Amino acid sequence: MDEERLDKLLDIEGLKTEKQKSHSKKIAESVFDHQSLMSLYALSKKGYFNQLKSVVSAGKEAVLFHAEGDVGEVAVKIYMVETSDFKNMTRYIRGDPRFSTWRNRRQLVYLWAQKEYKNLSKIHEKIPCPKPYAVIKNVLVMSFIGKNGVAATKMKEDGSGNAKKQFKSVVNSMKEMYGQRLVHADLSEYNILNDNGKPVLIDFSTSVLLDHPQSQEFLERDIGNIVRYFGHRKVETDFHKVLAEVTGGK
Repeated sequence: MDEERLDKLLDIEGLKTEKQKSHSKKIAESVFDHQSLMSLYALSKKGYFNQLKSVVSAGKEAVLFHAEGDVGEVAVKIYMVETSDFKNMTRYIRGDPRFSTWRNRRQLVYLWAQKEYKNLSKIHEKIPCPKPYAVIKNVLVMSFIGKNGVAATKMKEDGSGNAKKQFKSVVNSMKEMYGQRLVHADLSEYNILNDNGKPVLIDFSTSVLLDHPQSQEFLERDIGNIVRYFGHRKVETDFHKVLAEVTGGK
């Protein structure tokens, strides 16, 4: 492994203050186990990114970094092996015919990353969502939603724009996904970005095929969340009408 390349890759910059840099590096140190480093190194050598610029978001399941590479600005998502919710992940991946069984937590997290990559690959040309570029083990590279290192904010935090048009766009996205036999399964204002007023759906690791035994339950929960959120924004909504529109009355 080229140590100089690795040092540059992990020299996280682009933050405004030393305090932010310190916080960013502290997060970085907690997620970079040996396998993650190997995956990052391999992806960087392929030109997907040159350096992790800054932390976009950090949660128990994954840390998202902003980076730049041959394809422009990208988001690099590193799924956490030790802190991921093993039981919750199992609920969404068990019964999916696309994935084999697993023997331990690490293998499950690798499947989880592959799951988001495959789901995005299946739908990104149909709806507004990140475009997937590559996945190795627990590291996924996809298009960055935002500009110049500033990520689009979540709809929960930024409700600006035409709510009626946004509602229609989200419903259309669910309809397109259903047409591809896919259900998001964790859709709410927390997993929709407001990109200059346009909704962009994110976080597809939970998404399941219609073959999943709980797909209908997940779909109805998604619709309930969307109806509730846009209802609070004074959009006329009706759960049963949305369900019929998404499923074609099926």
